[in-house]
Order: sequence, then C-alpha cells, then structure tokens
Amino acid sequence: MRMNSRQRGLSLIELMIGIVLSSLLLLGVLQIFDSNRNTMRMQMAYSQVQESGRFATDFLTREIRMADFWGCAPNKDSIRNHLDDSDDDYIPAIHGQVGAGGVGGTNNAPSSSGVIPGIDDVKIGTDTLTLSGAENACGGTGRMVAGTNENPLQVSANCNVQAGQVVLISNCKAGELLTVTGVGSGDSGEKAIAHAAGVDGSDGEDQGWIKNKPRTLQEDYGTDSTILRPYSRTFFIADSNITGTPSLFMIENGRAAQELVPGIEDMQVLYGRDSTGDGVVDTWQEASNNPDQMEGVMVIRVQLLAASDGSVGVSRQVIDGTVYTDGRLRKLYTATAKIRNRGI
Repeated sequence: MRMNSRQRGLSLIELMIGIVLSSLLLLGVLQIFDSNRNTMRMQMAYSQVQESGRFATDFLTREIRMADFWGCAPNKDSIRNHLDDSDDDYIPAIHGQVGAGGVGGTNNAPSSSGVIPGIDDVKIGTDTLTLSGAENACGGTGRMVAGTNENPLQVSANCNVQAGQVVLISNCKAGELLTVTGVGSGDSGEKAIAHAAGVDGSDGEDQGWIKNKPRTLQEDYGTDSTILRPYSRTFFIADSNITGTPSLFMIENGRAAQELVPGIEDMQVLYGRDSTGDGVVDTWQEASNNPDQMEGVMVIRVQLLAASDGSVGVSRQVIDGTVYTDGRLRKLYTATAKIRNRGI
C-alpha cells in the first residue's frame, strides 16, 4: 500500500522526452515511406519508358523490313493500274506509287501543318517516316484459285475480301491494281471477285470507292498468283489527345491518324543508301525529295526518345547534347533495319 501511494505519473520532462523520441521515430518512418514512394515512381517511370521505347522500335523495325513488297511482279512497269485517277478518292501519293516509292519521309518538320496532308499537329523538329508496300489481302487465311475467266477472278472461300477494297493481283510476270466491285459465289464454293469499270458503290451511290477504268488484265491469274492489299503508312510525332504529351502516331492510306505508342517525344530517321549499285550501303543521309536517292535506300536507322508522362524528380538529364530539367525521365532508343525487298 505504501508503494502504490508513491506512484504519481510522468513528469513534464519525461513527457517531453517521450514526445521528442516519438517524433524522431515518426520522422524516420515518413522518410522511409517517402523514399520508397519516390523509388516506386522512378521504377514505374523507367518501366513505362522502357516499354514504350522497345515496343515502338520493334514495331517500326517490322514495318521497315516489309516495306516495298509488291508480290513477285518484276517491276513497277509490269503492274497495270486499273484505277480511275480522276476519281475524287484516288490519292496519287498512295495509289500512284504502287510498285515504287516504298520509302519516304520528312526531315525536321519545319511546321506543324503541311507536312502530312490533313494532319496539323506534327511536332516541329521531328522526322516523319512513310513506308509503302502490299500485304496479304486474305489475312493469311486464303489464296487465289484457278478461274474460268478473267472477270470475275476467284479466291478461296475463306479469303475475307470485300467490295470496295483496292487490291493488287500479282504473279511473277505482271500485276493488276484494281478495285473489287463485288464479291459473289464462284466455282466449287469459291468466291468470285468482280472488278467492273465505272462502279462507285452499291445502288449507284458513292461509297468512297475508286472507280476502275475499262482495262483488260494482262495475264490469267490463278493458283500461281497472290492477292495483296496495298498500303501507305506514315509515322510521326504529335501530342496525345489523352495525356497531352507527345506520342507516336500512324496514318494509313489517308485515313484518320491512330495513336500507336504514348510517351515517344522525338523521332529522327537516317537512310542508308547504295549509291554505287554494288549492294553495300555507302551513304547515310536524311530524307530527300529526290526519288532516285530514296529508291537506293536499303537500310533505315530510327532514333526514338521515350519520356515518362510526368515529373519523377529527375533534376537534370543530358541526352544527345540536349539538357532536360523538367523532372521527366527519358531514354534514347536506336534501331537499324534492312529493307528485305531491296538490295542483296
């Protein structure tokens, strides 16, 4: 009983010492939490930059390798263009370059408009890259089959060709660029694809089709032929409508632009050209308006600058001679790819 009567609680000094010790402990915990949070933000930013850079370089590398493929037609002169070039939907830079002009671009865009038709927000100072070619119109699930006559042509039943599509029919002797004006039933359950002249669309209404001219086919196209879909894809850098930061965009055959990879801040392109005709790259150059120079391009080197969406506390970063102090994390990616359909 005497010992219990002497317990009178904590003194003021003991309480203050306890508060100080608790504050120091809490401060240490907060510092650890803040450090872990910053580390997590940096790791997430690095993962984002790495993912964007690698995906963009892999995507462009695949596109570059397959550029300028037009089937096994010997040359551009062997491809007969059946499309009506007076049609409003005919685009000379796309349909007029089938069989040639597989590579193009713009060096250091001087302004945000006029570089790409219909696109007004290309980032100034960045390069654009245009790749053209043809890919399997059946999506790898069909093929040409032997037909009884030249119009309609016949494809296998599982070939997903639709009316209104521009296709390239090609064998190793010649090729035909034309619009499919109808898909019906062919022999033995196959599909018959018509290519009549002067047809705009169903019921006579303009469906955005390109009319065909009344021209005959150069060859009988059967099982030794391929049916391809020509394309022209332009890659460029512009601000994203979602994040407001630069992204890699693509526009195909004059349609609406698609955002491919966010966080790509810059793109610079160099073209490796064979100027002597010996099959070896001897000149590296920027994009040129000279078709002869671009026809000799066999290798393309793409340099991409990937950046995080927001600031992650990077105080200062120097990349390729440029100093960045906005706190965003950046990384430079470079990829070099051979155009498989050119050179040796």
